[in-house]
Amino acid sequence: MPGRRTSDDLKEVIRDFRRDQVIDVARRLFGERGTTDVSMDEIASEAGVARSTVYVYFANRDELLRACLQRMHSQLTEGIAITWEQEAAPAQRLERLFEEMLARVDDNPAFFRLALVTQGTPARGGEAVGTELALIGLSIAHLIRDLFVEGVERGEFRPMDPDLATTMVGQQVYGAMAVRAEDPAPLPRSHVAADTVQFILHGLAV
Repeated sequence: MPGRRTSDDLKEVIRDFRRDQVIDVARRLFGERGTTDVSMDEIASEAGVARSTVYVYFANRDELLRACLQRMHSQLTEGIAITWEQEAAPAQRLERLFEEMLARVDDNPAFFRLALVTQGTPARGGEAVGTELALIGLSIAHLIRDLFVEGVERGEFRPMDPDLATTMVGQQVYGAMAVRAEDPAPLPRSHVAADTVQFILHGLAV
């Protein structure tokens, strides 16, 4: 029958669920400990799966670390999808992008802080984290650049070098994310995103 799930479909759903479960547990443990030096055995135990199951999905801890960051990125892209599909104005989409990036910080501020500290360091997992963050950064930069170019074409943004504009916008949002990760009582995401976009668009001018 059309639309009926097969046993293979159900097995795939279960596999995806278990994989996501392992990733979520690992991200929590990494954040709580403030280090990437958490054993795969402990992650398996906390996730309620066999150690061998973890290794079915991830060959080593570096792969698991990268998967934690990839999951954050996929949640970000899923979060902005509806606004993008509605073809909202560039400024509205930029605001939505910022809000979803802040949401990823709120999901686990400790893990986000750990990722920032670990990247590019000789610490275990530092290279894997740095590489993955660089890839995610490029993806987000492309989104920002495309939004800026479209905004200029539509007369919403003033013309300037797209790469420079992308860098300046990126500095604002990553700064806001870093500050939020350290804030014990952050303001509502929607307010922060709206204020950040307004500052980008108008600066300090009256």
